[in-house]
Amino acid sequence: MPRLVQRILFRTHWLLGLVAGLVLAVVGGTGAILGFESELIDALNPALHLDTEGRGEPLAPAEIAAIATATHDGFRARSVEWQGDDRAPIVRLARGSERGGLEVAVDPYRGTIIGELRGAAFIETVEQLHRNLAAGPLGKQLVGASTVALIMIAISGLVLRWPRRHSLRAWLGFEWRLRGRALLRNLHLTAATWMLPLYLVVALTGLWWSYDFYRDAINRIAGASQRQRRLDQGARRVDLPAAEVDAAWATFRREVAAATHATIPLAGNADAPIEIRYRTRESAHGRAWNTLKLDAQSGAVVGRELYAEQPPGRRFVSSLFPLHSGDYFGWPGRLAMAIAALLLPLFTLTGFWMWLQRRGAERARATRTAPAPANETRTRPALDRA
Repeated sequence: MPRLVQRILFRTHWLLGLVAGLVLAVVGGTGAILGFESELIDALNPALHLDTEGRGEPLAPAEIAAIATATHDGFRARSVEWQGDDRAPIVRLARGSERGGLEVAVDPYRGTIIGELRGAAFIETVEQLHRNLAAGPLGKQLVGASTVALIMIAISGLVLRWPRRHSLRAWLGFEWRLRGRALLRNLHLTAATWMLPLYLVVALTGLWWSYDFYRDAINRIAGASQRQRRLDQGARRVDLPAAEVDAAWATFRREVAAATHATIPLAGNADAPIEIRYRTRESAHGRAWNTLKLDAQSGAVVGRELYAEQPPGRRFVSSLFPLHSGDYFGWPGRLAMAIAALLLPLFTLTGFWMWLQRRGAERARATRTAPAPANETRTRPALDRA
């Protein structure tokens, strides 16, 4: 590699690391937390797990939603999240058309409120920090730019580290016998090499939420148009009658006995079927949703959309978040992504420390090689004679 190109790449690498490092450290730390959101919520809310022995049949979704809204004035129930009969369903509440809201757990056997989910507000704050540094549109742009910087840091670091001796030990081996700056540099470079594929996956998928043009380009390539979804979201949505929701749910339980997770809508487009999204144990990942469409009046099945039968492009687009979080590869993938995310602050610190050491070494070298001032040279003999 030409010396000039190497110097440009090196300066680009450390400059981007210094500028974007703090943002990437925040995004990485929050991303590691979000990767285990469900486990954290479970740990903070042990009452979600129910003992079903001898407790009869659970209440229907509309009754569960009514219990939640009765204690939250001004809120409307949007949906009910069901994760098995041995777990309390979660009612999602919101005021008007707001995107956020509350998540309230209900005991479907006693007909009582368990309460708002502990840790939900914390998770929401962490998610805002992860997406836009809790700073709105400006923060979103900073996160997007830092994500682009991460791609450039990864590629420039790979090129700079390309070994003269092509061996696995040269690429992946830690030199624990080193000390000081040499050890720090080896840890920084080797750990980054291990994590590089994960960082490229995280960055390339993360840009989906940062830039509309990037998302539109991916949709065009995948053949997954968002136009129909936007039209559906813009249609008039009304609260569904309780009898229709419960009839659709009864049909769903008969038709999909293997379901392990389902979302029951409580509002929908006028004159449209009720669509219950669900997963089974065979689902590829957490976004591999199947859909059962049911007639609102009769509760009869009018259509099915299985994830496995969707076009490859749509399956790819729906897999972007599981790839981003590591869920695509199950809990080992989530663990690997969490470790990679937690190492981002470490790379920021070690990179900054190596930069400080390098600057200190350059100043010391410049001091040693600098010529002595002329007046000092003239007066020294006189001092020596004295």
